[in-house]
Amino acid sequence: MRLVHKTVEIEDWHERFFEALLLSMYTVRNTAFSLCRLPVCRNPSVYKASTFARRNIDLALTILCKVVLLLPVFLSVVGGIILYPIADVSVDVTADVSADIAADVSVGTVALRSLDARAVAPTLDFDESNWIWTGERPMPLGVRPFRKAIPASRTKCPVCATIIISSDDLYSITVNGVEIGSGNGWTHPAAYTAGLQPENDNVFAIAVNNTVGDAASLIATILVDYKDGTTETIITDSTWKTLRTVPPSGWTNPSFDDASWGNAVSIMAGTSTPWGQPFVLPPAVNVMGTRRIWTNETDAQQAAPVGHRPFRKTITSPYGKAAVCGKVVITTDNAYTLYVNGGNIAYSIPQLDPDVNVVAVDGENQPPVSGAWVGAGILIAYNDGSSERYYTDASWKTLIFAPPAGFEEAGTDDSS
Repeated sequence: MRLVHKTVEIEDWHERFFEALLLSMYTVRNTAFSLCRLPVCRNPSVYKASTFARRNIDLALTILCKVVLLLPVFLSVVGGIILYPIADVSVDVTADVSADIAADVSVGTVALRSLDARAVAPTLDFDESNWIWTGERPMPLGVRPFRKAIPASRTKCPVCATIIISSDDLYSITVNGVEIGSGNGWTHPAAYTAGLQPENDNVFAIAVNNTVGDAASLIATILVDYKDGTTETIITDSTWKTLRTVPPSGWTNPSFDDASWGNAVSIMAGTSTPWGQPFVLPPAVNVMGTRRIWTNETDAQQAAPVGHRPFRKTITSPYGKAAVCGKVVITTDNAYTLYVNGGNIAYSIPQLDPDVNVVAVDGENQPPVSGAWVGAGILIAYNDGSSERYYTDASWKTLIFAPPAGFEEAGTDDSS
């Protein structure tokens, strides 16, 4: 027997109800939008009223969508669990090595979906951040340091940070004294993930080297994951500490005292660039190496049969490294429930075992019968500041029957 959250049971009626409700509201909104194109809307008062109506409908839709996302999680917690019988047979996984899911994710043709955890990863961008510098005019050549600290807290324990960054010209980024990356040129923003110290101060230190002319700046957005599942976004602004000189020795260490440093100066909003040329933001987790996988079974119509199938990947930390946290990007045809070390997650892995971690997916192929697949990219951050990416491929373990009890647990033996 295996345990399945009641969210699976309520999914069909809850989705049909809210789909109908959302469709009705969108119909009203679109009708209001269409009416605004009529000649009568040339009257300023009519136009103002219709615009007001559309905006309030949009607000209602936003609130309703949030309720839709939270309802399954609430009901699964309140409703408890139910049991289903299963069987257990071993089979090799089949990988479609020619199918890359990156295109599906980028254009939105595949819906990110989870039966139990429907959270969507926060989008990282520079919209709320600012391009900052030291305030020097003209901007001299050379290196300038920037620091931002997250003070230790008794109530909040930070475990992971995802960072996107760009600068003019060169940068090196350090977290708690460990360099996690460097880059060349503001036209190539990059993303990094680093483990944090839950019980101590955490410091982000960025050195920027201006190598060409009177133009220099830095921009970054940092998403901090806490142990309790909450997140916080840190932006570059005037609260960052900086110096109008080269950085002193030891300045990247969390224990360094920057009380005498000045505050950074905001140059312009992150929605623009000082040079007027746009750039492409990097994904928090690169999925370019991901392959679609499923079992090697087919029915009489040469299609994947309807039902649930389990998939597992055991990730062992490299020698001398301890896993701290991670991120997952996953898509499936048709549905999935994602687990790490037995716990149901959405996209963020707030806490990992230092040595061995198991990622498990309960994939479901739904009627009508057709092809089925799972595709996932996993990023694991280690305690030395490094990170590794793992992808779905032929090394994953699977079965040609429904998942057995405890298949998602780290201690389950999948060697057979």
